[in-house]
Amino acid sequence: MVTSISLGNYEPEEVPEPWEEYQFRDLSRAYYTQSINMAFKSGDINLVHCITALTSLELNKCYTDSAKNIDINHVPRKCYLSALTIYMDNKGKIVKGEKVLTEFKLIYDYSENRHLLDTSYKIRKEKEACIDAKELHKDVLENKTLTFRTGKIYILKKFHEYIKQASLCNRRTDVNYTNLKVAENRDELNKTLSLLGITTAAVGFIPGKAPVIADTAMKILGMALSAEPRFSLAEYTYPIKGPVYLDNTTIIQKYKRDNSNGYISPQRPKGDPEKENRDLLKELEDFGLALK
Repeated sequence: MVTSISLGNYEPEEVPEPWEEYQFRDLSRAYYTQSINMAFKSGDINLVHCITALTSLELNKCYTDSAKNIDINHVPRKCYLSALTIYMDNKGKIVKGEKVLTEFKLIYDYSENRHLLDTSYKIRKEKEACIDAKELHKDVLENKTLTFRTGKIYILKKFHEYIKQASLCNRRTDVNYTNLKVAENRDELNKTLSLLGITTAAVGFIPGKAPVIADTAMKILGMALSAEPRFSLAEYTYPIKGPVYLDNTTIIQKYKRDNSNGYISPQRPKGDPEKENRDLLKELEDFGLALK
């Protein structure tokens, strides 16, 4: 995703993200869906709805070269965990969008030969809300953009495909998008989609039941979605279905800034993105990002 900011009628300007200042960056990205109960205010009454929640989870591990250590893998890493979530009703309408950015630090533990959470570094969280639902729905589905109330605009790429699939599924079937992913009777579901004139590719239908995320990993995802300082999940109830992976692989992309005669270039990707059978939530758990 590319970030820009809109100032009135002026063309959006690109906004640098905090992780772009580092010489090296490893980006891991994975996508998830779950159906959850969420309360929405209608007049003076709070109504609870079953909502499809689609999340793009990105982990940026940032580090700099070290003159003291040839192996840069031992250098401390400042990490930014970005959880961008789109909430959609069962009519395919986007009702809410938000991003929670969690900042933490990893240090190299020589006794275990791996990076672990630096418990002396205070974990920071920041939440950004998107614009109101009516404008947001059009921006996302028609313009492939996500606009925040601060004026920031995200240009959506792969995540847009999953949002479009979910909207089509919720609008034209009586099956919640997450329920489609975890349905036991795949043959019957395939038949239903065919009768409705929906190709299986249009809603990301893959033969075989999608694996549900393990309980511990689910709590890690819940932590990423919450801006509460102690990782409280007060805004959410236990998922009705899911969470499940939208793609069973994690996308890995490495970035680097070059320094040539004092000129420091912007971060640029090194090589093409790779897909690995790496569980991003398990990786966060292994770092020791424990729930409190």
